[in-house]
Amino acid sequence: MARRKRKICVVTNTRADYSRLKTLLSALRARTDIELVLCVAGSHLLPVRGHTIDEIERDGFLVDYRLYTEVDGHTLTSMAKSTGLAILEFTSFFENNRPDVVVVHGDRFEAFAAASAASMMNIHVAHLQGGEITGTIDEHLRHAITKLSHFHFASDSISEKRIHDLGEASDRVFNSGCPSTDVLMASPKSSFEDFKRALAPKIKKEGWIDSLTNDFFLVIQHPVTTEYETTANEMGELLAALKGFSNHVLALWPNIDAGAEGIVERIKAHEREVDGTFAVIDHMPMEIFLNAMRHARVLIGNSSAGVREASYFGTPVVNVGTRQQGRLRTKNVIDVQAEKSAVTRAIKMQLKNIRYAPSYPYGKGNSGKKIAKILAKIPLGSPQKKLVSKR
Repeated sequence: MARRKRKICVVTNTRADYSRLKTLLSALRARTDIELVLCVAGSHLLPVRGHTIDEIERDGFLVDYRLYTEVDGHTLTSMAKSTGLAILEFTSFFENNRPDVVVVHGDRFEAFAAASAASMMNIHVAHLQGGEITGTIDEHLRHAITKLSHFHFASDSISEKRIHDLGEASDRVFNSGCPSTDVLMASPKSSFEDFKRALAPKIKKEGWIDSLTNDFFLVIQHPVTTEYETTANEMGELLAALKGFSNHVLALWPNIDAGAEGIVERIKAHEREVDGTFAVIDHMPMEIFLNAMRHARVLIGNSSAGVREASYFGTPVVNVGTRQQGRLRTKNVIDVQAEKSAVTRAIKMQLKNIRYAPSYPYGKGNSGKKIAKILAKIPLGSPQKKLVSKR
């Protein structure tokens, strides 16, 4: 009798986690001993966030299930309700499909919901990017997901140690690197003119692309849910700093966490005030986004891309506020408070640095295949977990 293929369900919820799961999905799909099930949920399904499920399907992946889990509102209450709704939806999906392993990424509430449902249903959970420290409530969820998970794939040795310190069994913790680096290492660098042509369909502002030069700023600022009340003001400080520079600005809309609405309002007001140098878009496909980081003069904001992917290109980064506090970073990053004068000083300092030497702290291009091989071969055993004492 032929051995049954191991059924592995990968859950993706946002444009950001898809970029970190893409090569793992490809590696799992290529294996003959794996049945891949792809579950797409969260902001992927929201038109206002670019309906990024379209990108997943353009990449050739078959979407097996769509989960509509987001409660509108961009508040702490709507996030909590979205988590509850997501647990209900994931539970129904897992009951009907019974995967052997559910793969979740990172620290978002949707990933927590998937891990909670799977764990309570005695389904093994594999977690990518556990053990990291950030400056938001998501960090609480990240460590909670670690305790709900059975297999752990850390992006670096420091995070690997933290997972061990949380009491996880050493034979189930792996320093795999981050699969997003696979895309970085394999992605060809486009010329600036080719980048502009690829970006042009996303830009609605007349004449902006024609006047774009390679000294533009890339701005990505997300809400900090533990600083919900000050999120809009912090974005206001960042935008006020930008007024002191003549550089074109390419900005991305924030994620859907509590406080996002305040950031959106500040961006809209800023766009009305300044001239044609400022453009904002909802989403860039990964290949365009990577080249945006490659060509940007400075990346400004609090996206994890600033302290992770940007290091691979040596892009100067001004990391604003506490959202990435505690994460591993390299010499290309200057950390500042969300205050106009501090941001201004940091931008001026980074403008003195054309480029930093590239650094590769999160792997060198084979993480997806490494994780897929482990997931295919590792004995599953009982879903019962045991605390491993470090004393």
